Amino acid sequence: MKTWTQIQKEEHGSQLWLDQRFINANGEKQISASVAAAIYGEHYFTSPAALAAELLKDTPPTPSPTNEAMERGNRMEDMLLNWANDKLGANFVCPDKLFVFSDGNARMIATLDGFDGERVLEVKTTTRDWTGELPKSWMFQGIQQAICANVDEVIWAVFDRSQTLNLYTQFVSSDEKEMHINAVGTWLSYIDMGMTPDGVAWTYETISKRHPSDDGGAVELGPKASDLVAQLKHLKSELKSYEAMEDACKAELCELIGDAATALIGGEVIATWKTTSRSSLDTKALKEAHPDLVASYTKEAPVRTLRLKGSN
Repeated sequence: MKTWTQIQKEEHGSQLWLDQRFINANGEKQISASVAAAIYGEHYFTSPAALAAELLKDTPPTPSPTNEAMERGNRMEDMLLNWANDKLGANFVCPDKLFVFSDGNARMIATLDGFDGERVLEVKTTTRDWTGELPKSWMFQGIQQAICANVDEVIWAVFDRSQTLNLYTQFVSSDEKEMHINAVGTWLSYIDMGMTPDGVAWTYETISKRHPSDDGGAVELGPKASDLVAQLKHLKSELKSYEAMEDACKAELCELIGDAATALIGGEVIATWKTTSRSSLDTKALKEAHPDLVASYTKEAPVRTLRLKGSN
């Protein structure tokens, strides 16, 4: 049964806000609109495996350090919302609620930049040029926002590289909503069972995020693991061989280049070997001189490294 609710929003970007988006009041995982495109493999920054790793863990994500793009968006959001209101002759306000939708296993949540009771307003800042076409990453976000807010219209206010505020209206059809509800429901049915959703291809990095810390125990593996270990040992041996060959080729080429900065063949540039400067922080000296300062800026994080044991 389809249900729509609103819950009081904690401070945007805080741990409590991340907790709200990660799990609902019944202890069930849910998908937020900002990463909805990841289940289709269409998100700019989050892969299906990264999203699956996050949702399969028992703990919610922690706040990320604010980067330049996040800082720009946070500082400009209110100004751009007011600018969009002036251009549209509208009265969008930033809600103090999170918008939640559920239908069986399809559990979604959305943080809205603006809402007027009938339409959603989503503010974006980008260093790219606006082409007039909604990227798929944004399209799926808009579909989920429309579902959660129970509306059919999402207006995008895009401040692009030309410093122009571009307005684009996304009309979300009932077919698009049902498609996304089914996709989210299928994805979360795997998550609920602790299984890998279809279409997820694990990498060493993402599987490490799924299992970030060991429990100190041991596990007995079957014959398949023996084959994997043999393959890994073979690949590591081959990689070392190729790395040695690469080093030898580079050394021979650089010997031919000598003190020159640029190498040519037949007047065409084929390589450069230029001098650059590199600065490095003397962490040992810094720790000795200012141990308290270093400790206050040091963050501990679990790291697991796979090491193969036994004979080759």
